[in-house]
Amino acid sequence: MRFIRALWPIIFLVPLTWWADRGCELAGVDPLYHTTLWIHERLGWFLGALALLSAAVVLTKIVVARLRFARLRDLAETMPARVQDAVERASAELGVAVPAVLYVDLAAPIATTVFGRTIILSRGFIELLDDEELELVARHELAHVRHGDAAAGILWHLAFAALLIPGFEPLERRLHAQRERAANVAAANEREERYLSLVVRISRGADVCADARLGLEAAARRPEDRWLVWVAPLAVACLAIALPLSHAVFRHDLPYLLAHHC
Repeated sequence: MRFIRALWPIIFLVPLTWWADRGCELAGVDPLYHTTLWIHERLGWFLGALALLSAAVVLTKIVVARLRFARLRDLAETMPARVQDAVERASAELGVAVPAVLYVDLAAPIATTVFGRTIILSRGFIELLDDEELELVARHELAHVRHGDAAAGILWHLAFAALLIPGFEPLERRLHAQRERAANVAAANEREERYLSLVVRISRGADVCADARLGLEAAARRPEDRWLVWVAPLAVACLAIALPLSHAVFRHDLPYLLAHHC
């Protein structure tokens, strides 16, 4: 599927005048030529079909995400008092209204903010923390709530999926890392040493961002992303220019293309 997503635009960029009257001795060349010609002639319909496919991809991702969230919500139990206290203290310190908090009795370490101002915490995560550390984690998640990071992450992800072009993962990681760093700075305000100690411990020795002495976002950063982050956006920009030009050339050459075939 990823291979198809990478190659579908190429069919509109192949100069058909180079192809006319060539390779006729090879099996399959003539049907392929006429298929490409047929698609070019119906570019508007093809783009409409792509738009419907994009909408289907986005809708599928939304449905799957909602189903997964519903499963977690069904597992929610009464929140321990220490979790409630930590969230309320962090909310008062950051000036953020107390959001919905789902506590799930799972061994897997889960601490995340999801769309709709909801924080999910698992037993497997809070058992690793003392009360002060739990408050620092609550501050981190509340910073995400204040900045609307869950909604931003979802909207960016859906926008990249709708383009039907692969390669946006590095850019998505970069944007995620920026949101994580901002949340870290907010969470560690006036408690940098304690927060850094917590980060080092729960990240199991992962590299920590040196800037501001903070950073769970290291997990979302890769050295190669420095240049990979530009590949997909540049590809989309080039296609936005090249496709109309290619189709204009095709319309100009259409009488020649119809007359010269196997």
